[in-house]
Amino acid sequence: MPRALVVGPSSMLGSRLSEHLRARGWQVIGAGRSAGCEIPLELGAEVLRTDFPQIEADVLFHCAAAFGDDSPEGAWLNDRVNVLGAHQILALARSAGCRQIVYAGSTSSARREGEVFASSYGASKARAEGVLAWGLALSGRAFVSLRFAQLYDERGDCIRHQRWFGRIISYARSGRVLRLPPGDAPRNFVHVRDAVAVMVAAAEAGVEGVVHVCHPLDESYAEIAHQACAVFGGGARVEIAQEKTPFWPAYFPPASPEVAALGVTFMSMAEGLRSIRDGGYAARFEVFDVA
Repeated sequence: MPRALVVGPSSMLGSRLSEHLRARGWQVIGAGRSAGCEIPLELGAEVLRTDFPQIEADVLFHCAAAFGDDSPEGAWLNDRVNVLGAHQILALARSAGCRQIVYAGSTSSARREGEVFASSYGASKARAEGVLAWGLALSGRAFVSLRFAQLYDERGDCIRHQRWFGRIISYARSGRVLRLPPGDAPRNFVHVRDAVAVMVAAAEAGVEGVVHVCHPLDESYAEIAHQACAVFGGGARVEIAQEKTPFWPAYFPPASPEVAALGVTFMSMAEGLRSIRDGGYAARFEVFDVA
């Protein structure tokens, strides 16, 4: 039975990954701040920890991160947890004898040539990739960073980070009029079910390097909102509020060829919206506004 060490097992991605791994016959060990973790771990600690319990694992799946904003305080938090925390991940992987680290990266770390990072979060995640790749190369272990686009789920856990997506669902399911900012800037959403399938498939196939994991179809928030209104019915509709600041453009790189080779079929947005409607958790998408 393969053994997985999941860092951040209570996160949206980490919890679903743990479920998926167990369903495939893996033994899962959790490391993080949440109660119930076999290994208590604080990535933002001031001192590097090396005194871990005597455990062994084949693969470390790194699903934890800070999501600070672009203020000085937010950028500091991102670097402390994401970048310095990568050294803590290396220490944990060495202690457990992991042969591979699979990192949940972000397309926020991708940028067009000559452009700066779009956010301090993306910059910190890219620097963390460098730390992990360097440390694992020194010890002859494998590393892959799966740079995911925007992740969502049917249980409502995504609302914390995907605020506009959550608002669209909340208005659609409650039959309200949703006033969206103008603009057709593309967005790219990957269902968490597909993200965890990619992570496990990449581990089992021994994929290495930086891999961009994007949905084959980009869609604007307006397109998603119209689909949500159709799926939920109930009189919900979309209005474009021209007085609002347009949605800012975001860069989503083409999916890496390694993704197609893994054989994962991505859920369409229509399927994802129906899973929210029919999955028993729609009430978690409560009505709220986004500044």
